[in-house]
Amino acid sequence: MSRRPLFLLALSALSFSAAAVVWLVAFHAPAGRRLDGAALQAFAGVLRPPLSPSTNGIAVLADPLPFVLAGLALVAIALWRRRWLMAATVPVILVSANVCTQWLKPALTDPRHITVDGIDRIYPGSWPSGHSTASMSLALCLVLVVGPRLRPLAAVAGAAYAIGVGYSLISAGWHLPSDVFGGYFVAASFTLLGAAALAALERRDPAASGPGPIPWRTLAGPAAALAGAAALGAINVIAVHSAGTAASVRGAVVLVVAFAIAGLGIALTAGLALALRR
Repeated sequence: MSRRPLFLLALSALSFSAAAVVWLVAFHAPAGRRLDGAALQAFAGVLRPPLSPSTNGIAVLADPLPFVLAGLALVAIALWRRRWLMAATVPVILVSANVCTQWLKPALTDPRHITVDGIDRIYPGSWPSGHSTASMSLALCLVLVVGPRLRPLAAVAGAAYAIGVGYSLISAGWHLPSDVFGGYFVAASFTLLGAAALAALERRDPAASGPGPIPWRTLAGPAAALAGAAALGAINVIAVHSAGTAASVRGAVVLVVAFAIAGLGIALTAGLALALRR
């Protein structure tokens, strides 16, 4: 666990600030609203059968039941590693992040009218995305609970999961891209806050931090390559299936949104893995 709680706390504050910026741009900047709507129109409905049912179904992996089961599995990993403080911190992170999102939705509700395929859709109380918060909080807590040797692979797996959920939410037209970005940042904010508290507690009780870190440089290269391949593979699927259904401009927007979601997902999980190094 990182011995720099103030550094993790600063990262948490930065993530909260990023979430606020996303909200301000998406809700109060006319250009931001237009960009958000254009991105949704380009992305929604891109995938066609047989990919669309399975792709949309990825979002179900962040539903309440899978979320609770995955959270219990993360606690079990921490207990298996005899990281008692970590086992107690993980549920606090998961609950706090997702309760905050569910509180923000009605608190910041502002109907946004977006036209998708000629149909006017209203998105009231959709920011931040609950499924995006759930998936990213699970992904980041996975990075938190595993040992240093496995953190690069956990970062890759977690990012792939959260990115997949984000893609499915937008392609199904359930959420705007800004909702996904907001959910990611809320999850990162609370995970970093919890990691900072955990680092401070373990600093007082070194025995609680468990065994020392294991160098993970040997896995960093393959992990980064796998993360890039996963993101590019998903983006390639979207690009290929959008070619026959949209103009080149729409395809370009799809790629920009896909790269943005993939880039943020990988940056958050990989960034946490790096921040936790001692």
